[in-house]
Amino acid sequence: MENMEQRVVVTGIGVLASKEMDTESFWNNVKEGKSSVEKLKTINTEGLPSQIGAELKSFDPLNFIERRQAKRMDRYAQLSAASAAIAFYDSEIKSSSFKSECIGVFEGTSLGPLAGTLNCHRAYVLNECSGIHPYLLISSMIGAGSGFISMSLGLHGPSTTISEGSVSSACAVGYAFRQIKSGILDAALAGGAEAPISREIIEAFCSARLLSLNNEKPSCAVKPFDMNRDGFVLSEGAAFLFLESLEHALNRGAKIYAEVTGFGETSDAFHPTSQNSEGIYIVQAMRSALMEARLQPSDIQYLNAHGTATKMNDVVEAKAIKTIFPEEENNLLVSSTKSITGHLLGACGAIESIITVLAIKNQFVPGNISLQNPDPGCDIKSLPVEGVPKEIKNAVNNNYSFGGRNTSLIFSSFKVL
Repeated sequence: MENMEQRVVVTGIGVLASKEMDTESFWNNVKEGKSSVEKLKTINTEGLPSQIGAELKSFDPLNFIERRQAKRMDRYAQLSAASAAIAFYDSEIKSSSFKSECIGVFEGTSLGPLAGTLNCHRAYVLNECSGIHPYLLISSMIGAGSGFISMSLGLHGPSTTISEGSVSSACAVGYAFRQIKSGILDAALAGGAEAPISREIIEAFCSARLLSLNNEKPSCAVKPFDMNRDGFVLSEGAAFLFLESLEHALNRGAKIYAEVTGFGETSDAFHPTSQNSEGIYIVQAMRSALMEARLQPSDIQYLNAHGTATKMNDVVEAKAIKTIFPEEENNLLVSSTKSITGHLLGACGAIESIITVLAIKNQFVPGNISLQNPDPGCDIKSLPVEGVPKEIKNAVNNNYSFGGRNTSLIFSSFKVL
């Protein structure tokens, strides 16, 4: 394979989130502003300060994974493998058109199998099981998801799991993009999965004062950039994109959703949980992505914000956005779709990348559905409450995580140069 710079396109999408099991239904919910947040039903929430979230209750791993294999997998890995398979088959790639060693797998997750491991530990301590499950060692490995994806699809390229908090799957997409762009790989599955619904995990997030306590009105609990925001809710799900070089896609006549044109990544190196209050390195991540994409801020029409609805994140993010995109000089619309999907932790970068890609494909900007009283401290004027049609040539997806990690991905409408 020649080591030359390649253009990278999105040719497959797989998403299992917001109660939906297919991409079309998922996008319709996003477009119509239908929140997936409800009272939690799969666990006992008695005594929990936050009792709401977004569960994927209809997921049956046996619809995607052979029974014997599914028994060896934690729920997070099942979601990851199923979503990746959907993206792989959506790309309509045939085995005759690729070398298996030239397709990689890049998976991102924050907590991985933690909820499942905690459930096993609880059952063991309370003598509710006869002993340790023989597959616990395998299923509790945080890198199990990428391994199962490679095995189930017969892919022999690099198989990597990235765990860097909420930027994990955004990094997975960015790293896959770079491997293809540099000519190392022809294609890659890139995305992430998360299954964090457990009492212990919810209590931990509540202790850190990160979760919304608006249990009585779940559908409007997550309020990014709103005066009355009080945190996010946990969601489970998975999202993967199939990326490949433009040359490879054109040679096989693939459909193309959009093009990946830039990726920026920085670290605040500031505090384990707090962001640099000036958003300096969020700005730098966006500048790096724009430079790689060879775009100016005025070329961007939509920005999918990280928007966690926490007091600090939204203010710092708004400051960074306004630094790069002065409102008097741009035609930018901004929305945080966590108001619809909740927070998928390490998988949020992938699902929000898919939303950004579908926004480009459908020329439509999702709304900030719970925004009622915009916070003057955030002061972003271009926050549509309802989704709106809009010409989108280039769009940004930003994500941040504990430890001060910042990512910025740029997607563009595909055009032949």
